[in-house]
Amino acid sequence: MLRTVLTVLATVLGVLFTLNNFDHVQVHLLMGKAVEIRVIFLIFISFGLGFIVRHFIGISREEELKRRLLLMRSRKKKDSSGDNLFDEFE
Repeated sequence: MLRTVLTVLATVLGVLFTLNNFDHVQVHLLMGKAVEIRVIFLIFISFGLGFIVRHFIGISREEELKRRLLLMRSRKKKDSSGDNLFDEFE
């Protein structure tokens, strides 16, 4: 029941936000020509571009952590004691 109420509330707020931001604005592109676009589309495009940039940053961080983990595992196999494994990273 709570999930349904929250879904309906989020939908109503989303529709109200969209209706309040449906005005046309001029966006000047790099080519110098002004383009008329609705504010809500500009918000969605900005959100999408930000999401894509953050997604690729996350992928690069994940790959770096995987490389570090593989390096640590390979060093752990070489080092039988394992006591000084983390000393090199400090």
